[in-house]
Amino acid sequence: MSARLARLLAPRSVALVGCPADLSRPGARPLLYLKQHRYPGQVYPVNPRHGEIGGFKAYPTLADLPERPDVVWIGVPGDQVHEVLEAMARLAIPSAVILTAGFAETDEHGRRRQDGLRRLAESAGITVLGPNMLGFINCWERVPLTFSPAGGLEPLRPGALGIASQSGALGGIVVNRAFDRMIGVSAMVSTGNEMGVTVSECLEYFAEDARTRTVALVAEGIRDGARFRGAVARCTEAGKPIVALKMGRSRAGRKNALTHTGALAGSAEAFGAVARQLGIVEVDTLDDLVETAGYLSREARVPRRGVAVVATSGGASIMTADQLEARGIPMPRLAPATVEALGRLLPDYARTRDNPVDVTAGLSEDLFARVLEALVGDPGVDGVVAMVTGARGVERAENVARVAAAAPKPVVPCWLGGSLTEDGLGCLDARQVPTFRSPRALASALAAARAFDAARACWIARRPIPRGRPAPLPVTGPLPYAALASLAVRCAVPLVPERLVASPEGAVRAARRLGFPVALKAVGPGLAHKTEAGALALGLADARAVRAAAVLLLRRLRGVRLEGLLVQRMVTGVEVLVGVTRDATFGPLLVVGAGGVEAELRRDTACRPLPVSRREIAAMLGEVQALRVLDGWRGSPPRDTRALLAAIAGVVRLAGALGERLLSLDVNPIVVRSRGQGAFAVDLLAALVPADGSPRARPCCGAPRVPATPVRRIE
Repeated sequence: MSARLARLLAPRSVALVGCPADLSRPGARPLLYLKQHRYPGQVYPVNPRHGEIGGFKAYPTLADLPERPDVVWIGVPGDQVHEVLEAMARLAIPSAVILTAGFAETDEHGRRRQDGLRRLAESAGITVLGPNMLGFINCWERVPLTFSPAGGLEPLRPGALGIASQSGALGGIVVNRAFDRMIGVSAMVSTGNEMGVTVSECLEYFAEDARTRTVALVAEGIRDGARFRGAVARCTEAGKPIVALKMGRSRAGRKNALTHTGALAGSAEAFGAVARQLGIVEVDTLDDLVETAGYLSREARVPRRGVAVVATSGGASIMTADQLEARGIPMPRLAPATVEALGRLLPDYARTRDNPVDVTAGLSEDLFARVLEALVGDPGVDGVVAMVTGARGVERAENVARVAAAAPKPVVPCWLGGSLTEDGLGCLDARQVPTFRSPRALASALAAARAFDAARACWIARRPIPRGRPAPLPVTGPLPYAALASLAVRCAVPLVPERLVASPEGAVRAARRLGFPVALKAVGPGLAHKTEAGALALGLADARAVRAAAVLLLRRLRGVRLEGLLVQRMVTGVEVLVGVTRDATFGPLLVVGAGGVEAELRRDTACRPLPVSRREIAAMLGEVQALRVLDGWRGSPPRDTRALLAAIAGVVRLAGALGERLLSLDVNPIVVRSRGQGAFAVDLLAALVPADGSPRARPCCGAPRVPATPVRRIE
């Protein structure tokens, strides 16, 4: 656990610097909330113009306090924040919560001011939450140290949902919506500009907090990619799902993220790759964030084999089946004994006896409960979904809650009605039965439970492919193709048989040794894309064709610095792009997609952060729609996917061997032949950063591209 964050969230005493005496002003909210919820510690308003504020004795300065407080809330104007931190440093006060805005989220001047605060805080060992945030709410210890109106909600509901939000306003809204549905919250932490505490540190805290079962994450941009991945891994290993609303996907959203919290929003594809690898459940709306995270915080059992559905409407049962099937939730056939039991319970006009079960609207409350119990007892399902459309809200809700409390598997209601059944929804919320208002939200939550369960099992069992042995690289200038190809072979990248030659005559001799037909390519540091440069000739069937093509290429590229002519045996099959690109936040990412010249056009790719396991590579191949042809398509033979997996593992080792200076590696394509005939890389392209340079941020998906100088292009 982050010990310093744990201390900050549970202080024994709080000083409020800048607290106004006029309690109607927004700046007085933290004091009012602490008083309202009977915070058990000491509260010290600090204001030199008043001796008492809100029933608490006020003090002129921090030095005048009767004890050293654990946390200082700083709500003074921006030009006074540095002075307050200096006073904290002199008094060895350990933690600060800085509400004040006007720092790195504004402009270069604001960034310099924040950097000065950071240096001061770090030298004094002060843990800082903020600036430019709304504070935190610790429901268990009754510490609503926040500017958000959510701190005034009554009562604070302690529970198992942790909330980490870079946006203070959205963090408060999640608390508000959770409380409305009687979902308990362990703590909500808003991090703002993250001068000190980041959302990654919040995840570390929640991973170890015994009172937190699930985390709702509102993220604009991740500043510390390696730490974030480590924190998410700790949550995953602990069995604590993270449900994330990642903002900054659009161009306008990314621009606003820079001005709102000073964060680089980063590549949405890179965040998605981390999410898939580590089991983060991504959602698109606040509604989904609260519904899904709230469900997972209250229900740990997973419907692995699928669910049974009972509905009081044929239309509702069909709608539910559609949503469940769209999200991969099975609805198994019911056991014969269950079907027989339903036959004894249901009237003749309720003819459905299998999954989903339509009991119609006229069934009595007693019979509805007995049908639920029969479905709970079916050995082939791991959960029961109860779709309710009628007006008998409270009575039915009480029966559903009773069955759910006694059931050894989840009973998940969906309350479709409006005002006619609203009182039933409140009854279920009060009894802590996770309940949904739409089949889509319900199906999404069940799918999230299954997806996290599978991802966690995969993560715990994974065996990452080891890095290749580091290779010596030139300090500047390109790595010659022969050196790159030799390194690829050493890393078990299966190159197509090839020869690098210097003349048309050498090309002919190489082609005869390799066997016709062959491909001929001009190799040089300026020829990243040979098709566009006219540096490629394919399907050369005899010596005359090879000689003519070599002469033509050398004439066409006169004046271009070349390393030679590359002669390769022609191979045909399914073309797969494999590459590695370095994301500014999350580091190297493996990319797999449809290969060849259409790779960028299709944008049909999958990616994962390195390191990866072979099982993860196989999952990536399954995510690329165009690569379904690998299993055979309309009479074409199945391809050698085992050889392809081995080849991609070689690319991963090659990326590791190129080390921290690798910006991008493009093996496009790997040609996958029929089953048992292998897979061969027919092109290598890499980009290195000079030894004294640093990589720039790049999109993670699509064919890795070679940036402009000063990055060196090699092939």
